[in-house]
Amino acid sequence: MKNKKFGLSAILAIVIGVVVLAGDLLSKYLIEASMMEGEVASFLPGFMNIIVVHNNGAAWGSFAGKQVMLIVLTFILIAIFLAFYIVKSIKSTKPVSVTLGVAVGLIAGGCFGNLYDRLVFGYVRDFLNFEFMNFPVFNIADTALCVGIVVLCVYFIFIYSREGKKEKPEKKDNE
Repeated sequence: MKNKKFGLSAILAIVIGVVVLAGDLLSKYLIEASMMEGEVASFLPGFMNIIVVHNNGAAWGSFAGKQVMLIVLTFILIAIFLAFYIVKSIKSTKPVSVTLGVAVGLIAGGCFGNLYDRLVFGYVRDFLNFEFMNFPVFNIADTALCVGIVVLCVYFIFIYSREGKKEKPEKKDNE
């Protein structure tokens, strides 16, 4: 049965993606319901603050005001990433790597969390800020995206190349 190849990897991708999306949207809602834009609250003194920021750009405010471009780019990246996962799953003769499933879930959940904000509000709601260093304000979706990209790199560096070698059919000496 070919659908078994998705197995645990697909379940993890879906569950992680839904949890990230729900956690991101819920945290943004709760922060914005209790604080005004620009208001600062100490979260972990000396380490992290909560500050409500409406980011109409991407990381570090790049592409500010280019919401349509960012929305289109997000849709394209999600489509490419999910297409890679699906094609990899269909072509594979073995179950898909759990590591790839985790990366897919984190990245998809993060992308959809920020995409929702861009579509509904016209900006991304950020609120986490490191107090001890100069770093942009971010949110749970941003964190999931960054962790997901690291996990994806681990997958490509340590797993992907070995998977290809394992799937090559061995030549039989029937000559």
